[in-house]
Amino acid sequence: MKIAIVIPTYNESENVRKLIDGIFKIDKRINMVFVDDNSPDGTGEILDRISIKNREIHVIHRKGKLGIGSAHIAGFKYSVKNLNADLIFSMDADLSHNPKYIPDFIKKIEKGYDVVVGSRYVPGGGVNWELHRRIMSRGANLISKIFLGLKINDITTGYRCYRIKVLEKLNLDGIKSNGFSFLEEMLYLCKINGFKIGETPIFFVERQKGKSKLNYKEVIKFFLTIFRLRFGAGRKQGE
Repeated sequence: MKIAIVIPTYNESENVRKLIDGIFKIDKRINMVFVDDNSPDGTGEILDRISIKNREIHVIHRKGKLGIGSAHIAGFKYSVKNLNADLIFSMDADLSHNPKYIPDFIKKIEKGYDVVVGSRYVPGGGVNWELHRRIMSRGANLISKIFLGLKINDITTGYRCYRIKVLEKLNLDGIKSNGFSFLEEMLYLCKINGFKIGETPIFFVERQKGKSKLNYKEVIKFFLTIFRLRFGAGRKQGE
């Protein structure tokens, strides 16, 4: 299967080279679509230099920090239009998502799933967070699962694989969430459009370099999105 991976970046200059090397160790034919939001630390320029020697590296430059949700959408659209991929992944640029799991996603897809998420909360998965962070994450996932009727255990994970037909069918332009709540909205739309969603275990490692993009504003948006989707706005977008 032909694979593309969408990777949003903002100030990830210390991580992108190592991430690219890790992905190429899995398969040198994998296309990577980096969506950089004008990183002040020169991430975009580093990626441009790497792309000169590697045609599998594609770089989308945006004028500013426009949000992780719209970055995913830009990368998905580019991949669908230009790369002729069978599977389109998304993953973080901060090395928290290990490329070694890519074959596990593919095996799950081959069993008939349309969407596969890398789950920290199934047997074999895990995180290296402190207790309070684990409790907060598990609580957020449980609330999403109950309110949105999703049957998977890790709704907030950004490590995912989609069959191209999923991204072709969803109304990406109709997605309102632009922060981390984008992740739950995507899965909810996949559910109401009838796509089969599965999980594969991953171990999530907190970033070692750079600064996390998660903040309290994003947490508030996450819960507001649950209520917006629960009471019908998400269903209208999926139609």
